Amino acid sequence: MMMLLLLLGSLAMSIAAPIEECNLDTVAIVGGTYKVSEDGEKVEYSCPKGKYPFPSATRECEGDGKWTNEKEKAICKAIECPKPVMFEGGEHDPRKPKYFVGDELYFECWGGFKMFGSKNRTCQENGKWSGETTICDDQEGHCPSPGIPIGASKVGTSYRIEGKVSYNCQNGLRMFGSKTRECKENKKWSGSEPSCRHSYTYDSPEEVAKVFGSSLAETIESSDPDRVEDTSDRKLQVKTGGLMNIFIIIDASKSVGEKNFTTAKEIAEIFIEKVSSFDFTPRYSVLTYASQIKKIVTLSESDINTQADKVAEAIKKFKYSEHDDKQGTNTRGALQEVYNQLSLDNLRNEKFLDHSNIIILMTDGNHNMGGDPSVEVNKIREFLDIRKDHREDKLDIYVFGLGNQISQDELNDIASKKDREKHVFQMESVDALKKAFDEIIDETSAFQMCGLSRDHSEKQTTHDNEKYPWIAKLTITRPGGVENCKGSIVTQNFILTAAHCFHLDDQPHFVTVELGPSDSAKVTRKVQNIHRHPDYNPSGKKDKNIPKSFEYDLALVELSQKIDFSSTVRPICLPCTSGASWALQQRDKAVSCKDHENFLLSGDLVKALFITEESRNTLEQMNVQIKQGNWRQGCLKDAEKVEDFKDVVDIKDVVTDNFLCTGGVDPEVDPQTCKGDSGGPLIIQYKKRYIQVGVISWGTVNSCKGYKRNQVPAGSRDFHAGIIPGMEWIKKIITQELIYLN
Repeated sequence: MMMLLLLLGSLAMSIAAPIEECNLDTVAIVGGTYKVSEDGEKVEYSCPKGKYPFPSATRECEGDGKWTNEKEKAICKAIECPKPVMFEGGEHDPRKPKYFVGDELYFECWGGFKMFGSKNRTCQENGKWSGETTICDDQEGHCPSPGIPIGASKVGTSYRIEGKVSYNCQNGLRMFGSKTRECKENKKWSGSEPSCRHSYTYDSPEEVAKVFGSSLAETIESSDPDRVEDTSDRKLQVKTGGLMNIFIIIDASKSVGEKNFTTAKEIAEIFIEKVSSFDFTPRYSVLTYASQIKKIVTLSESDINTQADKVAEAIKKFKYSEHDDKQGTNTRGALQEVYNQLSLDNLRNEKFLDHSNIIILMTDGNHNMGGDPSVEVNKIREFLDIRKDHREDKLDIYVFGLGNQISQDELNDIASKKDREKHVFQMESVDALKKAFDEIIDETSAFQMCGLSRDHSEKQTTHDNEKYPWIAKLTITRPGGVENCKGSIVTQNFILTAAHCFHLDDQPHFVTVELGPSDSAKVTRKVQNIHRHPDYNPSGKKDKNIPKSFEYDLALVELSQKIDFSSTVRPICLPCTSGASWALQQRDKAVSCKDHENFLLSGDLVKALFITEESRNTLEQMNVQIKQGNWRQGCLKDAEKVEDFKDVVDIKDVVTDNFLCTGGVDPEVDPQTCKGDSGGPLIIQYKKRYIQVGVISWGTVNSCKGYKRNQVPAGSRDFHAGIIPGMEWIKKIITQELIYLN
């Protein structure tokens, strides 16, 4: 009994003993700065560009009141790039014991060898060499020479079928990619090219956007039956067709931290929003994990998992605090949940094996429970029947490092390894990863898809015509003068504009259409035919005292040579077409033209925009509101004040229901259109897609002087010929390039 009391007393003293605080006087870093976490248990170091914190980027306060690595003085050391260990078939220069930021390497091949990759390479601030692995190849093997990445040595010189090579990194470097590769029957190497890295090496956002997007494109495009093989670097190009599951897994453990977790959630939302902007509908599953696994969306939730908005909203609502125990990092458990969901889907889905599967895992890779996560990866591969040279396109696992202390080996073990692709990434910060995801999907390459605009930020120099690639400029040169109008590209052969831009006796050869940049890269087209809406008749309402009517002010200009779409020249979406259904994420086959109208033009005030020239060859977006319901009454009253309509009995004979109205100063001032804007599109933006709902036709007041807009006067209203009332006519003219709804 006495012994038991002594033990309990000792235990009580142990529980009551406070954990010693660590002395902050010992954590200063030479040449850099540091910050302490709110709980005082962690220190994070920062160094100037070109340097890194040594011996580690962080220190943690241990229970004995000492910092990790406390005996080693923290210092900012110069970043080094790996040095060449082996190089076959040629020479490199200069040979130095160390290479620092800014140092260059030059390569030369011996006679009989052909160079592939980069001739010159520069040591960069992220600890990586610029360019690609330099290879000198005699081209005598079945497979091309796999090369030797800088910092690695290679064993094996047989590049014939079934020949194998293996790699090792020099001391102090860790390997990303495949340690062993085999020359396959298709004359390609198995696995992925290895790279040797220092612990401080990281991938830039630009690299990730390019390489991850290119790799991801391989998976998505593989389901396209009309796919053309393309070995060039690409960002993600999403196409219609195919079946895909996308699993997003986010590490919520304490070592990752709430800030990184929150940013990772934002990254997931960005990714989903980007993909949803394209003609492609995957199924999503979203998981987070620490000690336990939390399911945000699963493959079995068919009412949610294909709806990007609902998936993103579910991610946004999930809180870091929902993980009670954040001490554990159960990465294998998260992958086991993926396996379980796939197993259940196999029982329910006849086309299970037709699905491609993408797993995006954001983690620091420091698992401490549940066992080795790579074991679960192998189970998933076996279940999906993925073997060497068979069904590799059905599974891609991308791993992104989160936090300051990343287990590079674990990240590499989990990630997929495919020839000429990369699936594991380590970023300088989680904010850099977010920037990369902002850029991973290349809207510029989805040329055939309507209503796209290149994403741009204030820091990017994006050409106006990449922002507004659907704008066309029309020049009508007739005896006695020149007239300029705008238009919109709707197909490779047709420009939509206003009928009033043309005189009844204008000939097609009077008209020149200018597309793309207003420089040496601009595209011009001659015109084959001018199609005016048959009900456009300027003098058709003179019996109602209307000197000039703009009813059905629509025209289609047919080009003599079709347009080759590019990043600066591509089509806008028209309502009542399948392209607009994809843009509006209304993919149900039963969607009608009326559904589009109700969706786009619902409410008394509808946000819209038009594109104008504020100065010569400088396009600018003007935001306006379409007035409907009670707000439309103000449009009618201002139209009544126009001198030409003073004798009109019913102003609705002038402003019919076929017109959309913008302008005015209430509830806020709308910028007005100017003369050169005629024929241009009135547009509604939905997420990252643009749908044209009107053609700029006429206005009540014109206070513009050239390109300069004066203060908007009271009573200023603009009227736009509605697209939807003209769709039946458009169907008759454009019979092949658009798919129409009923």
